[in-house]
Formats: sequence, structure tokens, C-alpha cells
Amino acid sequence: MKYFFIFVALIFIYLIYENKFYKIEKVKIKSDKIKDKIKFVQITDYHLNSLINLEKLKRDIEKINPDFVFITGDVINRTSTAKEIDKLKKFLKIFNCEVYFITGNHEFENKYFSSFKKVLDEDGIKTFNGNYFEPQIDARIYGFNYKNNFNFLELDDSKFNILLIHDPLNYIYGIFPRFDLTLSGHIHGGQVRLPGVGAIIDHDGEIFPKYSKGYYEEDGLNLYISSGLGSKFLIRTFNPVEIVEFEICGKINE
Repeated sequence: MKYFFIFVALIFIYLIYENKFYKIEKVKIKSDKIKDKIKFVQITDYHLNSLINLEKLKRDIEKINPDFVFITGDVINRTSTAKEIDKLKKFLKIFNCEVYFITGNHEFENKYFSSFKKVLDEDGIKTFNGNYFEPQIDARIYGFNYKNNFNFLELDDSKFNILLIHDPLNYIYGIFPRFDLTLSGHIHGGQVRLPGVGAIIDHDGEIFPKYSKGYYEEDGLNLYISSGLGSKFLIRTFNPVEIVEFEICGKINE
């Protein structure tokens, strides 16, 4: 019985480790549409993760010095109450650049989301409702909120078009134009992964999912799926939480 409790304790410590110590994944993309280098950070599926050291996260993002930050949904949990608004405020305070946000399924299902949305608005977080932003002359940013109807204007082929979407399967199997880069989360990298094998099962119950984590360049997808910075439950194996640093540059920056 003693060894059983030791085993359980070790598993718990390991799960804490996977959810606390985030990795910084780096992705570099070249495009003829980009004249000046663009750098940004993607954060997804934070789920108000109390294990994350926000001061360290702030320092790490400041070192990256991004032009902007993209948050691709599930910053809260579906069960988060208005009493947890301070947790969201503390998280948003770490950013010293423009922040863009789309909703995930947890925001969509949260009955207090209007209170959380008010905090986003007060902090000047840029949100989407069929609109787009052009923070740089070479790029255009679109956002697709969870369960919203697709009603984007046509893409400008002279711009580097970026789409923020929570669930990558909505994009992969949906009727969307092909963006130059699409950022997503939701799947949590499959949550349960094995070295050399990848995702065993994702949190939607699919066994050995084709799409789970990383950068996919096939059939014009140009899709990145981040494993996220948290989860509602602690279950993660060989799949630490992460943020993603992107650098987009053109030929002149090679």
C-alpha cells in the first residue's frame, strides 16, 4: 500500500510539472508578402492556470519583445465565476503590447462571460465581430469566435493574412479561404502523448488524431496548433504547457 501511495504521489508531481513549467516554441516563416519582420506570441487555452508564474511569463515575453500577442480562446473555464475576474486581470497585466483575443468553447459556455468580456474591453484587448485589423502594413488579422458564423470579407492577397481560430478542426474541415497562417489551440496537443508516437487520444476522444500539435503545411493549410498554457484538468503526458514565438520575415530578411 505504501508503494501505491508513492506511485500516486509521483504521478501527481509529474502532472504538476507538465502544467507549470512551460516551453517557448519558436516558429520562423518566410513570405514574399512581408517586407519588415513581424514578431508575435500566441497563447491559447490558459484556463486561468494558477500554476503559471506570471512574473516569469511577463519577463519571457518582454525578452521576445513581440509586436503583438494573440490569445486564441479558453483563457477562462466554462465553470469560472465572476469571483475569478481578478485572475484574468492579473494575467492581462503582463502584456506591454497590443493583444488580440478570440473566444473558445469555454468562453462560449460560460454564463458569466459578459463580465469577463468587460475586463477585456477595459484593458483595450482587441476582439473580433466579423472585422479585421491591420497592425502592420504587410499583415491583416482576422478572428473567428467559437460557434460564430463565418462572414469574413475577402482576403487581400497582397497582405499576409492571419486567422485566429480556437478549434483547428473547424478550420481544417470547414469552408474557409486559405490564410497565409492560421493559429489555433483547443486540442491541447492531444494531452496524452508518447515520445516518437505523438498524440494517443485528444480531449475530443479521437484516437491517434491526425492533427494535434505543431505546424502543418499541407493542402494550403499553413496551420499551427498550440498545446496551450493550461487545461481544465491536469492530465498531460510528455506534453508540457507552452507559448509560441512566431517570426515572419521576407526574402530581404534572410
